[in-house]
Formats: sequence, C-alpha cells, structure tokens
Amino acid sequence: MDTAAPVDAQCPACHLHALVPVALAQQGHGWRQLDALPHDRTTCVVIDTCPVCFGAWFDRGEFDLVGTAGLDSTLARGGTAAARVCPRGCGPMREHSLPGLSRTPIDRCPTCEGIWLDGEERRRLAGATTREGQLDRRDRLVRRGVIWAAQVLTQLPVEVDNPSRGTPWLVYLFLAALVLIYVGEVQGLVFYRDWAVISGKVVRETTESVHTLFTHQFLHGSWFHVLFNAYFLYTFGDNVEHLFGRLRFALLFIGAGVAGAALHVLLSHATATPVVGASGSIAGVMAAYLWSFPHAKLFQTLPFVFIQVKIPAWVYLVVWVLFQVVMGFFTTAVQFAWFSHLGGFLFGLLLTPLVLRWRRRDVARRVAVPAIRL
Repeated sequence: MDTAAPVDAQCPACHLHALVPVALAQQGHGWRQLDALPHDRTTCVVIDTCPVCFGAWFDRGEFDLVGTAGLDSTLARGGTAAARVCPRGCGPMREHSLPGLSRTPIDRCPTCEGIWLDGEERRRLAGATTREGQLDRRDRLVRRGVIWAAQVLTQLPVEVDNPSRGTPWLVYLFLAALVLIYVGEVQGLVFYRDWAVISGKVVRETTESVHTLFTHQFLHGSWFHVLFNAYFLYTFGDNVEHLFGRLRFALLFIGAGVAGAALHVLLSHATATPVVGASGSIAGVMAAYLWSFPHAKLFQTLPFVFIQVKIPAWVYLVVWVLFQVVMGFFTTAVQFAWFSHLGGFLFGLLLTPLVLRWRRRDVARRVAVPAIRL
C-alpha cells in the first residue's frame, strides 16, 4: 500500500523532534500499529509522526486510507500561505480552514500534496493512527474502568498515550536512589534530621546547613511519601529525560530541588520543621512537561463525584500550581512544603525554554529537512 520512504525531517509544528515513521497494517475493519517497519512496505501504510506534539504527516492518498474524512480531495485548491514547511522538502505549505470539521487550519503541501495534522486533529480525524484509537470499544471501556478504580483510591493522574522513546535510565537511577536511601532511613543508617532542610537553622547557621538544600531531596518521611513521589517522577520524567538528555535532566532535577528548598527557607513560617522529599525536584520536571507536552492527555477522576475525565496536561498542571499557591500563601497548613513545590516549578519554567531552544536547533542540524533557520 505504501512504497514512499519515511521522511528525514524536523517536526514542522513544534520543531522539537525528528519525525518518526509509524507503520499501520489493516486488521479487520480497523488498523493496528506494527512494532517495527516491515521490509515490504506495500503491505502497510507508513505515516510520519512527532512523539512530542503528536502531529502526523500523511503522504498523498494516505489520509484517505486511514482517516475519517476525504481531505485529499477537499484540500485540492485554495488555502493561505503557511509558516510551516513541507517535511518532503518542497517548501512552505498552505493552510486550509475546514469549519465544522477542524477547529484549526490544516496544512497541505501544494507540490507533493501531503497533509499535516496537528495532534488534536490527528486524534479527531485519524484516531486509528494512535495507540488509543486502535483499541476497540470493549477494550477502551475495560482500560478506563481499571484506571477509574485505581484513581478513586489514589487520585493519581494517568497518561493516556505518551510512551517514552528509549529507556529513561536517569529516571530509573533517581528512583533507585530515592528508594534505597529511604531503606537506609528505616534501617537507622541515615538520620534524616542531619540532612533535612530546617529553614530557621539554614538562616542562623548557613555555612553548616547550606548542604541540606541539596541533600533533603533524596530523603523521605514515609513509604507513602517516597512511592507517591516516585510515581510522579516516572509519569512525567521519562518523556522529559528524552527531550532534555541525561545531563540537562540531572541539572533540572537537582537544580529544581535546590531552588525549591531555597524558596521554602525564604517564605515558610515553619522555621523549625524539617523538610525532606523530592517534591521540589519533581515539580521542576512537571514544569518541563508543561512546556514540552502541554497537549498530552491525562485521565483524572474527580474527587467526591468520582467522574473520570480526560484533560490536557496543561489543565492538570495549572490547577496543581494554583493549588500550591493557595495552600502556601493563604493557609497555615505546614505538613507539605508548598513553597518548595513552587520554587522547583519556577526553576523548571525558567530552564525549560532554554533547553527547548537548544533542542530545536540540534534537531534542525541532524535532519535533511529542517523546519527552522539556523
């Protein structure tokens, strides 16, 4: 069905990743994604996707095979000049507005007649090209039911469809360190007060206590505390590590922890309360996820009413930040280090645009068809 070679191009939308070929084979009345590209591509359809913004490139005729609307013929004429370039190297594409079908314009190359769909349009118009869209109704209901039951008990968010690319070794290393150090606490090998941030002590005895701004993030107060943080680190960290690279991810994680502790020392009224935990560090990772994957979808079950909703990551994270602000500035609750969370999140917000700018230029240098000017 498809003999065109995969493109070697930068994502024309977010510019953060080279497009990745995805092979789809027909199965009954639907499509399923193959784990690897087959040698004989005449038996499948190969589209090119961005694992960051979830957009996809369809060569001429491909969308009519796997999509839910006849866009190839609909977009044959007209359109306005677009800033995005064709991944096939043909030059600028043209935007086409499709009222009632798409909320945003769809890009089409007037030369090779390929079509680019942003992530939301891909989910709506070509859902079979996503892992979630390939599940039949029964499987989707079973999956959502299991997630709903778990969320009623834990209230933890669950990613819908944003798998990591490659093995997040640094995330695994940090997870192992958090668990092993807590085991050391339980066994009496590590006394947490020697390494915890106590804001009053840091102010009075800065030279003797400044190291705790770094060390506190690797200790925890209970198994619930460490496992809760581990879940959030893995959920948001695997994708961020892939984008940042290991060195920059380590800087993000440790720097956010230090920044969070510093803000806690400056603003907290609980000057004698020891503070431990990687929450500030993970808040920085969550800020990076907000910058990088704002349109990734999360399942969340609403408390008290127990209704499961599917929301963009940016909605969840903005609500989370607002909650930290309210609890930090307008309550007297001290059982959580609200300002540490805010400080780590702010560090991630400031660092991430710099890293993403570097990454866009790095991707542009490594592909045959860059989407930005170097």
